[in-house]
Amino acid sequence: MQTNAPANRLTLRNRAENLGMLQEFVRRWGRQRGLSPARLDCLTQAAAQIFQYVLERGQGPDTPGAISFSLEDQDSRLRLVIEDDSAPPHQGEPSGALCSAPEGLLLPHYQGVCPLADSLIYYRTEENRNRFVLVFSP
Repeated sequence: MQTNAPANRLTLRNRAENLGMLQEFVRRWGRQRGLSPARLDCLTQAAAQIFQYVLERGQGPDTPGAISFSLEDQDSRLRLVIEDDSAPPHQGEPSGALCSAPEGLLLPHYQGVCPLADSLIYYRTEENRNRFVLVFSP
């Protein structure tokens, strides 16, 4: 695995048909870094499920918007960062750390999304964007 390599970034319109492009982007990035098949599958599924959640939550096909994805090597960790410019989640959904273990995710859509992930964090940025950060250790 490369250390401190520059992030790879992809920005997509909020259209369900862009899911395949996202999955190919994640697979290509993971193959270039020699990720194990299990980790690559987990990363791909997590990106797809968060993408679908963002679409369902507030960026439907009739609402203009974009979702950006970046994949980063940070020392021995991997980070998947997803940002969108839709409205914040409903008040019943928490901000801050959403889980300390994947099976403890508070958003029902994420139950069991990625058993190899260390954490999933959601917060609202200063630019009023939603940011999801999924972290993997070796």
